[in-house]
Amino acid sequence: MTSVVALAPGQAWAVGYKGEMGDDPFMRWDGRAWKPVRPPEGLRSPRVVSGTSADNVWVFDDDGDAWRWDGRRWSAGGRPRWPRSTVLRDAVVAGPEAVWVAGSQNIGTSNSPSYRPVLARWSPAGWSEVRSPRSSEAGINRFGAVAPDDLWAVAGSFEDGSAVEHWDGRRWRTIPLPLSLNGAKIDFRDIVAVSAQEIWVVGSVLRPGRRQAALLMRWDGGRWNLVDVPAGANSFGSVASDGHGGVLIGASNYHYDDHRILLRFDGRSWTYEEAPGDNRAPAVFDLARVPGDDQVFAVGGNPSYDEDSRGWIWTRR
Repeated sequence: MTSVVALAPGQAWAVGYKGEMGDDPFMRWDGRAWKPVRPPEGLRSPRVVSGTSADNVWVFDDDGDAWRWDGRRWSAGGRPRWPRSTVLRDAVVAGPEAVWVAGSQNIGTSNSPSYRPVLARWSPAGWSEVRSPRSSEAGINRFGAVAPDDLWAVAGSFEDGSAVEHWDGRRWRTIPLPLSLNGAKIDFRDIVAVSAQEIWVVGSVLRPGRRQAALLMRWDGGRWNLVDVPAGANSFGSVASDGHGGVLIGASNYHYDDHRILLRFDGRSWTYEEAPGDNRAPAVFDLARVPGDDQVFAVGGNPSYDEDSRGWIWTRR
């Protein structure tokens, strides 16, 4: 399972990839249980689900094709004018009339691929391509949205350099990182935008002469604040607001202990969240909190187990 969105109590969606047998998982939460539902006609390999309300939900496949749920039915949402050699990285619904998608286009060959980032947005007038942020040559990986004119994204990688980008409704600009990260290799993995004064970013950092460590930082409206992380944590992969000024985080299974891959930072201290037992190195790919509630959904799988991997959804009540 790769993506989950929670819109209200009893209103959540989750998507993922099929294995060698069966259909792509397409799930809906009704307030009591997760149930499989019929996907939109033509949808294969769903990758991302996002939305702003129960009647404005979008799902995107690996190629960037989109479908929209209006509260009663699904309809085709088209796709940017990208070649089919483009693979979706992430998508976000920032408002009723604002949708963004980021991808990687193979401009080489199948035997010798070479990728360039692509970026597009949707409005009622249709899809239009947008120039990728100048500092993000490796492309945007994840989005977070406060409003249509207050969009955040993380881009890049260890090899290409990572950055945090902000869209103010007119242009993208790079938000300077803390000076203490100068000279370090950074890999931002996820971002959650709670408000203009509360943006959280997670990933990992490799400083010269040190071991790789997990990274958590918070934007307070004027600057980044680095948070001390638990000893031994080497990578954070997903993040969601806990609704109380803190965050819930999905981490790498760095202790091979299934009860140490979900963490909570309440703004002052860390606690480990109890997770369902799974002895096959589970990884959390996405997290979503139900608005106005403490209920949280985590989705993921067991990627290190190849054909024995399975997708799952965990529900925090």
